[in-house]
Amino acid sequence: MLGKRLLYLRNLRKLTQEELAKIFCMSRSTYAQYEVDRRKPDYDTLHRIADYFNVSTDFLLGRTEDPVIEEFNFPNRLKMIRELNGISLEQLAENLNVFPTDVAQFETGGKYPDPSALKILADSLNCSVDYLLGRITDPRPYLLESQQGYNTLAAHRSDDPMDELPEEARKTLEEFKEFILRKYRKGN
Repeated sequence: MLGKRLLYLRNLRKLTQEELAKIFCMSRSTYAQYEVDRRKPDYDTLHRIADYFNVSTDFLLGRTEDPVIEEFNFPNRLKMIRELNGISLEQLAENLNVFPTDVAQFETGGKYPDPSALKILADSLNCSVDYLLGRITDPRPYLLESQQGYNTLAAHRSDDPMDELPEEARKTLEEFKEFILRKYRKGN
């Protein structure tokens, strides 16, 4: 099932196996083996793939038919936040070390940035990667917290270290715990 989903998502984005292999820092043959179900990605790679395509790992693994794609438009969001910050295509391209036409393609949906470029985009636009990917609606939640004086974590310390982790980290740990439990329950 994973292979069919990867092929579907790759075709949807009009990408080649080689382009995706480069994005995920692997050889084309490794990625191709994922698409034909001859090889399974490790936990971290599976999550990077899900994050890149903005789908759930359950969708990739065939556990659900619902890809849970957020109702947002990355190209429009990118253009809007760039313009709100008063940054030109040329300035953003310079920050990313790409051509202005590449940024223009990001803003029209003709091309999507790789994960490392997403981080640079977010830093350049003073927003979070989660905002750019449509996971949250507030572009600057972390900035707002520190401006309101919530940057002293020690004053809000809990006896449970899990309480100090962001929600996303707790969710990732819970998913990993479930993954390990499933793996070893099956006797693998």
